[in-house]
Amino acid sequence: MAQKFIGVILPIRLGQTGMFDQSTTVIEQVRSNFKNLILTKKGERVGQPELGCDLWKVLFEPMNDNILENAKQKVEEAVTRWLPFLELRDFQITKSDVSNSLNITCLYRFKKNPNLVDQVTVSTNMLGINPSTGRPNVPLNPNGTEPTTPSGISSYAAQVADMRRIRRAEMTRASD
Repeated sequence: MAQKFIGVILPIRLGQTGMFDQSTTVIEQVRSNFKNLILTKKGERVGQPELGCDLWKVLFEPMNDNILENAKQKVEEAVTRWLPFLELRDFQITKSDVSNSLNITCLYRFKKNPNLVDQVTVSTNMLGINPSTGRPNVPLNPNGTEPTTPSGISSYAAQVADMRRIRRAEMTRASD
């Protein structure tokens, strides 16, 4: 029996099936959607300018004790609007003055199934520079290694090109 896929896991990367990495459980997909919601700036999504979280506005305020409460409020507003089937249970934010980033850990449960609980950790530095290595964060291959790229092409662009090449090959085989 073929494995049933629910959605695409973000960030987009090649999966084991030769296509995008895909979720197979509701919990896995909700975790991906939660991260995507928090890391999307309002106005960034074409056709849905209200989708996202204003967490990025908070990030560039002075790092003080109010920033943690403001960040929590922004995340709660976004989850209430876009993921109304979730109930936030615990919320922890730590700030890093070194990388000017926030690490957010949210424990949540599904309203219709209170026994179904999950946790997600999001860093506002996920798309920036890794403070421990000083190198840009790069989505990893399914085996956990950094993708290799031709000279002068960004890792993301190379992955997209690979995915398009694989998809074209699959479509050609299907039409034969």
